[in-house]
This record gives sequence, C-alpha cells and structure tokens, in this order.
Amino acid sequence: MPSQTRYSALGTSVLQNTSDHRRLRPPYRRHRYEPIAMYRMAERAKARGVDLMAAEGPWRHGQRSLREPGRNGLSMIPIVTNGQTEVMVDTIEHAADVAGLLNWSGVEELEPDIDLRPPPVATQNLMAS
Repeated sequence: MPSQTRYSALGTSVLQNTSDHRRLRPPYRRHRYEPIAMYRMAERAKARGVDLMAAEGPWRHGQRSLREPGRNGLSMIPIVTNGQTEVMVDTIEHAADVAGLLNWSGVEELEPDIDLRPPPVATQNLMAS
C-alpha cells in the first residue's frame, strides 16, 4: 500500500506550484499547466488497490460552465475544489481522480509551505529503486 503521507506531501507541493504558476504568470500568456504528476500519482495509487472514489474529505470534482464554447469546444471546465481553492484540470475523470487522491492522502487545504518541496529528480529515482 502506498504511503498516504508521501502522497500528501507530493500532492500538496504539486498543486501549490500549479496555483502559484497561475497566479504569477503574466495575464497575456495563454500557457496552461496541467498537474500531470497528480494524474500519475492517482493512477499509481489505483493500480495498488486504493479506491479513490470512496475516499472521504473536503475535495470534490465538478465543473465550471462557460458562456461560450472553450477549449476543444467544451461548454465547461473540469475542476477540483474544496470550497476555497479551485484547480482546473483537463477532464472530468482526472478531476475525480485528483479529488479522490487529495481526500485519501489527507490534504485538507493548499497553503504555501516554504519547506515543502519534492525531492530532486535523482533522489526520486533512487527512492523508486
């Protein structure tokens, strides 16, 4: 079974960086950042037997309606929210997975923590071995 604490630390860091990226980028750039690391962690947790849909907590998936068709002609944007923070994702399936992963790992809110950073890539590779 994967460590909920490890997923919590990594997930919080990834989504906080996503939130910071959106807040700090210049408004004229149309660059999108997807929390791909969260998608992979959710896939890995599900592959190891974690039922993310059954996880209880403050995070839920949903959608924000658009006045006009948006990206790929969609009429909505899939989101993950805890009522205070909202993160946009690419599909409703990813939204459900990310919400479940955050609930399962015990993340209640995203607050910046200067000391919370994922390990360097070289260290991550050693930990996987």
